[in-house]
Amino acid sequence: MTLKIRHAARGDVILEISNKMSISDFKKEYVAQLKDDIPDVGNIRLFAMGKELKDELWIYSYDMMNESTVQAMIKKWDFKPDIKTF
Repeated sequence: MTLKIRHAARGDVILEISNKMSISDFKKEYVAQLKDDIPDVGNIRLFAMGKELKDELWIYSYDMMNESTVQAMIKKWDFKPDIKTF
């Protein structure tokens, strides 16, 4: 089956996968296709048909059809607090 992962800033990535693939493996495949360095797959959230795709489930758990679009959100954790001791 073919799924399109859409991210607003990074564009679309098209993956040919099995519907028996776990969501966590699906995220790993997506990261492998990205040109950017994303250190942690846990920073990626995927959404389809109004639901967040949970890592412990499989593609077939969401009844996605061939050529469906999945929305990706990549969390940024660049926050470095300025801690001063008094």
